[in-house]
Amino acid sequence: MGKFLVILSIILTAASAVLGYLNRSKLDEARKSLIDSETAGNQAKTQLAKAQGDLKTVSQERDTAVSERDQTGSKLSAAQGELERAKGQVAALGNDKTSLESQVAQLTKDLQQKTQELEQKGVAGSSAPSEPTSDQQAQLAEQGTLITKLQADLDSARSQLSALTKEKQDRIHQRMRNRLEGRILAVNPAWNFVVLSLGDKNGVVNNAELLVKRGTQLIGKVRVTSVEPSTSIADIVANSVPQGASIAPGDDVIYQAVKE
Repeated sequence: MGKFLVILSIILTAASAVLGYLNRSKLDEARKSLIDSETAGNQAKTQLAKAQGDLKTVSQERDTAVSERDQTGSKLSAAQGELERAKGQVAALGNDKTSLESQVAQLTKDLQQKTQELEQKGVAGSSAPSEPTSDQQAQLAEQGTLITKLQADLDSARSQLSALTKEKQDRIHQRMRNRLEGRILAVNPAWNFVVLSLGDKNGVVNNAELLVKRGTQLIGKVRVTSVEPSTSIADIVANSVPQGASIAPGDDVIYQAVKE
């Protein structure tokens, strides 16, 4: 009986030791799992903080992009408005130039007529032996004054016409970038015009003249008559193309501002 109890006691002790070992292993595993969980939690918190920071940065960049887009839109609208005003001013200058050209022609005609009348009266008066009467002298003085006034008006009109022409040319130079380059897209020899690869978005304006080149060889000149957003129509300038040569699709066109 005593031997049995000793054996049982040994078995219980061994079992207790085994259970203690197992419990200790499970406790170590639990502690390790807890440490791993805490580490994973800290990493998750770090990643979350980084993600929140990235989100804030992206949000700021988005706000900046939206602001820049709005500013660019405002600048584009302002530039478009300025372009339309410039076009209106160029058109007005063209009308004023045409009107002044008509005035110059009429004043020149009137001046020639009055000069001829005065010369005729002088010739008619030279055949008479007597001195001109007071009425004739008054008429001659009046005619001379009128001729002087007409000459002054003519000189003034010519001066205004020259100033308007220069102002219009200056506006074209300001609008069109010097050395602007494009090419001939199509040629209509029957109607003597070409289609250019340059348009309103490139700054092309009506009446601008461009050189046509093939390599380094000058082929001729064209003058813009109609402007579209991406293309324009231009007439071939008379006598600008050498005999035996012709403008063809693919030729280069270059705008070169006239040097003052």
